Amino acid sequence: MFIRTKASPNSPRKSVQIVETVRHGKAVSQRVLQHIGVASDDTELQQLKLLAEQILVKLKDEKQNALPQQMSLALELSAPYEKNVNDDTTVKLSSLENEEHVIDGPLEVAEYLYRFMGFDKIFSNANRDMGKITLLKQCLSAMLAHPCSKRGIAAWLGEHCATDVSLDRIYRFMDALFAREKKVKEIIRAQSEGLFMERPTLLLFDVTTLYFESFEVDELRQPGFSKDNKVKETQIVLALSTTPDGLPLWYEIFPGNTWEGETLRHFTCNWRNSEYQDSTGVVVADSAMLASVNLKDLQEQGLNYVLGARLKNLKASEKCQVLDRDGFVEIKDNNEETLMYRIINRGESRLLVTWSAARARKDEAERHRLLERVLKKLSAKKQQRLKGKAIISNRGTSRYLKIAEGETENTYVLNEEKIALDAKWDGLHGMETDLPLGSESEIREALSHYHSLWRIEESFRIQKSHLRIRPVYHYTKERIHAHIELCYMAFACLRHLEKRVYLQQKEEMSPETIRASMLDVRSALLRDKETGKLYRFPKRLSAGANKLYKSLGLKRDTKPREIISIVAYRRRHQNAEIEEVSQ
Repeated sequence: MFIRTKASPNSPRKSVQIVETVRHGKAVSQRVLQHIGVASDDTELQQLKLLAEQILVKLKDEKQNALPQQMSLALELSAPYEKNVNDDTTVKLSSLENEEHVIDGPLEVAEYLYRFMGFDKIFSNANRDMGKITLLKQCLSAMLAHPCSKRGIAAWLGEHCATDVSLDRIYRFMDALFAREKKVKEIIRAQSEGLFMERPTLLLFDVTTLYFESFEVDELRQPGFSKDNKVKETQIVLALSTTPDGLPLWYEIFPGNTWEGETLRHFTCNWRNSEYQDSTGVVVADSAMLASVNLKDLQEQGLNYVLGARLKNLKASEKCQVLDRDGFVEIKDNNEETLMYRIINRGESRLLVTWSAARARKDEAERHRLLERVLKKLSAKKQQRLKGKAIISNRGTSRYLKIAEGETENTYVLNEEKIALDAKWDGLHGMETDLPLGSESEIREALSHYHSLWRIEESFRIQKSHLRIRPVYHYTKERIHAHIELCYMAFACLRHLEKRVYLQQKEEMSPETIRASMLDVRSALLRDKETGKLYRFPKRLSAGANKLYKSLGLKRDTKPREIISIVAYRRRHQNAEIEEVSQ
């Protein structure tokens, strides 16, 4: 087996395929095992080749292990759960009744991703670990298709996938998964790096908070500043690093009261020393990470940085430069819109300040939205002052209020000076970097680095909205870590599927589309009332499911099958009969 690149004589596009040489007597030919994709440029061609190399490794491993697999298949066939329907089989349509519908897509995709992502290295292939392997696939399939609590996962698998899973077994499996947290991180990082010629040199970094529906405090669950506006609940802090494509590289969990800047110190000083020794790169993060101690750590580690800056916290002389539009230079951004910038030297770093009309309109609209809330309250009171208790639940609007002269400290009026001052900052944004900014191309590169942060912000939205990573219902350290670990694995699978479909199909599939496509792959189980036989009728793939399956090289047989044993069918994704070992 090898990778072949083919080019059409009259087209710059090149196709990448995995082929093998086949001999028929004296004649030798090449058979295409999998069509990887068509590249429009050199960058896509390189990424398709790297993807083909990953797939080729898996195919060779499967071929090398063909004999054990054949032995396992022979054992399975000794007690099959279904068989082909013969051409001479006669069934009366009037005697068929619909017994249930089974969703096949999530389990089939999870089965493929389990091998391709390298998750088969998490547990051994010994009989004692077969149950954990099966549960890992089942949990991943449920989290990709129907994310919910572990109790909900067990119920969904049984109701929609005709698979027997108990909640207690899932909990015992999570305890075993926790012990392999470091291995899981290493596997996912290696998988993400596999689509690059070298280690990623642009690392996006950010943090979020995950809350518990609990007020009990321990070493990990602590109250702190919540990004979900949960004032009283305990929480944990989740730090994440990804590539500019959103592929995950690393994550870590911290107590809920951890300062955000401390997470970056942990990233630069601890994780990088153990995982990215002697490598260079650029760390991109928002203004919450901008602290002198972090800049020092990044410099000592040989890392460059592009960090967001809080312009209103600058010293007076720098504020004057920021607000002086005469010192700005005009360029065009990537969307050909006018962008103004100026550079303020700050010793070993530089402050890059930009202004754009689009951002100015956004800032103005945000200010008007907050003012409308204040004015609505004032008009309701039919006076130009508010009691302090009236703004307790509207902390965002308090920035435009001041204590009324001659009144008690609990009476507020509109602060016109503050509103006018805020308007001067409309459209301005700053970032601090130690990268050279001597040319327009270097400035564009630094801006591009910072704008890549939308990918990691999107990553948190995917984890919170699509994977339901919070609220966290567990309370022991092991289960909390295992829950985040499972969500991280599902997130890595989603990102890989997005990347894979885009590279091979030249189309973007959102997490919602991927989920809908998997859920649309299903079968109908029909019972013959006269004979008692049970038949499975697979549904034809939809357009979305077809793209997803084609990208993964999966094939779907739509021929009807007769189910011999419903018990064996419900355990069809189990590698062996399971008797969990007590943890």
